[in-house]
Amino acid sequence: MTDEKKSNHHLETTENLEKSMHKSHGVTQEEYKRSVEKKIEVEKEREKDHKKNKEIQAGIDKNLKK
Repeated sequence: MTDEKKSNHHLETTENLEKSMHKSHGVTQEEYKRSVEKKIEVEKEREKDHKKNKEIQAGIDKNLKK
């Protein structure tokens, strides 16, 4: 991968992360970096989502084993 392609890939990845952060949590990457309160709020939401997804996956796995 050339330096230019790496740079474009990095920029695209950064833009996607920014969009995702704002869509999922209503904050920008900069707000997340600067505010401990925002970090805590976002990480609590992520933990909650993670637990919910694990429960869903466990239910799917259980149904598939029947």
